[in-house]
Amino acid sequence: MTTLRVEIDEEKDLSLLQKVLTELGFKFSMENDDYELNNLSQAAISGINAGLKDIEEGRVFSHENAMSRINKKITQLRSNNAGQ
Repeated sequence: MTTLRVEIDEEKDLSLLQKVLTELGFKFSMENDDYELNNLSQAAISGINAGLKDIEEGRVFSHENAMSRINKKITQLRSNNAGQ
């Protein structure tokens, strides 16, 4: 058996390819790489959209800034716990 991989960018081309392969008598199966994306929960989609909006509106931190803030908070919490 030989495997042939074809990548289709346009959804409309998929049905045409299926028709051609069927007419030629080929046995084939289709895999959709977007399967996981198409099966996201509404909560996940809402979260992604909220994150994208945050990016568009500048509500983001660099990795370095985020790590600095986290490390400061950890140091603060350790200091508070050491005094108890």
